[in-house]
Amino acid sequence: MDASPLIGSSIFLYILAFIAVMAIFAYLTYSISPKGKKRREERRNNRHK
Repeated sequence: MDASPLIGSSIFLYILAFIAVMAIFAYLTYSISPKGKKRREERRNNRHK
């Protein structure tokens, strides 16, 4: 009974941490080189198509 809320909160914390890391990484990449980021996104879109 004690395990289920603990697992739920840990998963929530992991998701929050993941989102925070991704946001920081994206912000750093964008602030350092916005043009380079745009080129990378275009390349990714072309590959998927």
